[in-house]
Amino acid sequence: MNWPRPFSFLTVLILASALAVPVSFAQPPDVQTYDGLLHAIRGVQAASQRRVEQAVEQEKVREAWEIGKLIDEHILLHQERAEYGRQVLERLARDLDTSQTELSFMLQFAHAYPIYSPANKLSWSHYRELLSLNDSKEREEVTRQAEEQSWTRDRLREEVRRRQASKNGTAGETRAEVLTATPGKPGTYRVVRAHYGKQPNQLVLDLGFSSYYRPPGKFPFQEGSIVTENKGRLKRTKDAGEEDLFTFQATVIQVIDGDTFTAAVQLGFGFTTVQTLRLRALDAPEIDSADGREAKEWLASVMPSGAKPSSVLIKTVKSDKYDRYLADVWVGETYLNQKLIDQGLAVRVSE
Repeated sequence: MNWPRPFSFLTVLILASALAVPVSFAQPPDVQTYDGLLHAIRGVQAASQRRVEQAVEQEKVREAWEIGKLIDEHILLHQERAEYGRQVLERLARDLDTSQTELSFMLQFAHAYPIYSPANKLSWSHYRELLSLNDSKEREEVTRQAEEQSWTRDRLREEVRRRQASKNGTAGETRAEVLTATPGKPGTYRVVRAHYGKQPNQLVLDLGFSSYYRPPGKFPFQEGSIVTENKGRLKRTKDAGEEDLFTFQATVIQVIDGDTFTAAVQLGFGFTTVQTLRLRALDAPEIDSADGREAKEWLASVMPSGAKPSSVLIKTVKSDKYDRYLADVWVGETYLNQKLIDQGLAVRVSE
């Protein structure tokens, strides 16, 4: 989040008043020299930025609780309708352009904390982790420890997982069901019949992303056949099947957030398409949160774009509600979808 710099002294006073933080100096800064003045001003800017970020985080906690409370009250008014709660979250996610997972966390937050009395040192990221503890007394205990000892979100996550593992009688941390996927083979296509375009009713190759192609010359394949391409030559082989379709080499153009990116996808036969892709079966926090920015930064570090574009292997499936294709993504041997979950930067969601 980009805040205007530098803040005026009046702005600092207003923020300090709003946060009940007195403006004082433990030791008067040395401003006799220009370098001393510059150092002192940068110190004020850094301290002010920290207070602003803390205020934003606290407002995010309040916003999450209030939204969750509103959703809960609305659902209660329609509790006689089965599946209504799930339908409301789906509609809100679409109309508010946010994630259904995030709204679900907010609803859980309102349930877990019926009265709004947040710990001032804890962020929304902390509370998302605390929601994994179902016992209210245990949650209050961990909340108190986290605030008193100024735990980071990662430290809090460790404690939550330790307690969950202890309850399950396991020595290690608990882990949700592992997300698995196997890459196919780039250059594998299904023969389909064209229903539109320049070649109606002819047999063509389904290149993916609603793109079709019929190579020049003889085309001795039947509808439904799966064929592979090598150096421009096609052949039917028993070594390729349905599981090998829609797998492509791609070059990352831009990482948008913790689970979405834009890439130039190589379809084969010299064709390339630019697509916005979302990682399948997971959901990263909203980009306007600290967790969301962390997830984006991590994803950008493993598949950089811009001046240092990264080549990745993708396997696509159906498109989501925003008409983006969902994708399993590999960088080398690393399966990024599960890696994001392992890193605590995204949560598993149903498909």
